[in-house]
Amino acid sequence: MRISDIDLQCEDIMWFATDCKGNIFECTSAGCGNVPEYVCRSREETDALIEYFMEKAPIITTSRLLIPSKNNNLVNDAKNLASKGLYCFDITDYDNDDKYNCIAIPDKALNISELPDDIQKMLSDHIYNGNVSEEHSITVDHAY
Repeated sequence: MRISDIDLQCEDIMWFATDCKGNIFECTSAGCGNVPEYVCRSREETDALIEYFMEKAPIITTSRLLIPSKNNNLVNDAKNLASKGLYCFDITDYDNDDKYNCIAIPDKALNISELPDDIQKMLSDHIYNGNVSEEHSITVDHAY
């Protein structure tokens, strides 16, 4: 099933992609951020990636939080994902200029080549042309 433009306005979508170096990153849309076509085309694929990275992927490194530490789901999820080697980005619903800001980074990045084959296949066209290890914020094209 497709993620619709209405879904994007109502839901805080967590989505995953790779950069030009094969680094894996996660973005959280806050119901207002741009979400790429490759994410919107399949809710099942998006959910499978969430399940893998949130529940099955192993912890491989330590994480560094780049925002004030709070005990909330967003911060806890970002620390958890960064400890699995992912860069984590979030968008705010005010004055964001359509940019996702980096909120947590891994001390050792996970590369797409280190993932199970089925996860690599799902991410094979989830590509951001920049290098998330060098960027504080990113902008992506919107599916709608």
